[in-house]
Amino acid sequence: MLAVLTGVFFFQTYAVRNARGFYIFRIVFLTVTLVFLGWYANAQLSVVNLMALFGSLVSGFSWQAFLLDPLTFILWFAVAAALLFWGRGAYCGWLCPFGALQELTNQIARKLRIPQWTLPWGLHERLWPVKYMIFLGLFGVSLMSVEQAEHLAEIEPFKTAIILKFIRAWPFVAYAVALLVAGLFVERFYCRYLCPLGAALAIPARMRMFDWLKRYHECGNPCQTCAIQCPVQAIHRTGEINPNECINCLHCQVLYQSETVCPVVIKKMKSRARLAASPGGAPIHQPAAKV
Repeated sequence: MLAVLTGVFFFQTYAVRNARGFYIFRIVFLTVTLVFLGWYANAQLSVVNLMALFGSLVSGFSWQAFLLDPLTFILWFAVAAALLFWGRGAYCGWLCPFGALQELTNQIARKLRIPQWTLPWGLHERLWPVKYMIFLGLFGVSLMSVEQAEHLAEIEPFKTAIILKFIRAWPFVAYAVALLVAGLFVERFYCRYLCPLGAALAIPARMRMFDWLKRYHECGNPCQTCAIQCPVQAIHRTGEINPNECINCLHCQVLYQSETVCPVVIKKMKSRARLAASPGGAPIHQPAAKV
C-alpha cells in the first residue's frame, strides 16, 4: 500500500488523468485502509502514540515499546518520511482508517442524496484552530500525567470505531456515531475541526520540501472551481492551498486536467480548435483534380 501510494504521488499527473478511474481507485484504496489496516490489523495511529514517544524521550528512549506492534511502527516511519515530501495528507487522506470510514460513509450519503453542507468560509476558518487547541491541551496534560492525557484522548473515536469495532459502552459508541453522522453532511467533519492527531501532524508538515499540487495563475482569480469543489475546503478563495488542512486527495489535480470542468483547460482547447480551423492553422486537403 505504501509503495502504491508513493507511486501515485510521484506520478500524479498520469494517475489522475482519468477522473472516473481515479475515483474508483481511491474508493478501493480507502476500503482496504478501513478493512485491512483498521478493522483487521488495528493499525490506527493516535495522538496517544505521540505523547508516549515524548514521554519516552524524556525518561529514556527505548525501541522495545515501539516495536511491539510492527505495523504501527512501519506506519509511523512512513508518516515521518511523508511529512517531508507531501505533508500530513499522505496519512490523513489515505492511510487513516477512521478518515477512510468518514469519507466512505459520506460517499454513501451522497449516493442517497443526503444534502451536503458547506460551512461559511468565516465560520470554517474559525473552526480550524479547535483541533490545535485540543492537541496543545492534551500535550500540556501529558507533561503532568500521561495517564490523565490518555483518558482525555478519548476525544479520538479511533479506539471505539476501529480497534473495538463499536463493541463498547454506549456513551463511547454514541459519540463515535455522532461524529460519523455529522460527517454525512459535512465531509470529514472530525478531521477538519476536532482531530488532535491531524493537528500534531500539520505542525511539522510545514517543513515539506516540495509543492506537488499544480496550480494555474487563474486559480482563485477569477476561477473558484477547485475552491468550491475541495472536499475539505482547504483552498482559499485566492487560490492558495492550505497545507495544514489539505488531505492530498488529489481532487484538485483531477480538475486541473479536466476538459469539461476546468475553465483554463477548456479555454486552451477552444484556442487550439480555432487555430486548427483557421486557414493557416492546419493543412487543408484539396480534392485531386480530375484528368
